[in-house]
Amino acid sequence: MMLEALEEALIDAVRDERTLTYAELTAQLQIRPPHSIHRTALLLERLMRDQAAQNVPQLASFVVSRARAGLPAPGFFILLRELGLYDGPDTGQLASAFIEAERTRCRNFW
Repeated sequence: MMLEALEEALIDAVRDERTLTYAELTAQLQIRPPHSIHRTALLLERLMRDQAAQNVPQLASFVVSRARAGLPAPGFFILLRELGLYDGPDTGQLASAFIEAERTRCRNFW
C-alpha cells in the first residue's frame, strides 16, 4: 500500500511539474518517526528498483534534497549506478543534466 501511495504522490508531482523534498514526501505519506526520512528513502529505493526492472522513467528524480540545489540525495545516484542506469557524479552539470532528462522522460510517460 505504501509503495502505491508513493507512486501516486510522485505521479501527481510530475503532472504538477513540481519537486518534493524528502521531508515533504514523508509528511505527505504520513510516515511517522522514528527514522521517517530513512523509511521514505527505503521506499524510494524499492520503487526505483521496480521501475528499473520495468524499464520506465525514475519517478524518484522528482524528490530532492533541500541542501543539494534541486538534486536528489547521493543515495539516488548510488542506486542508479548499481542498477546500471547512470555512470556519473552525484553533483555538478552531468548530474543536473541527467535529472532534467529523467524528469522529461517522466513527464512524457505519465
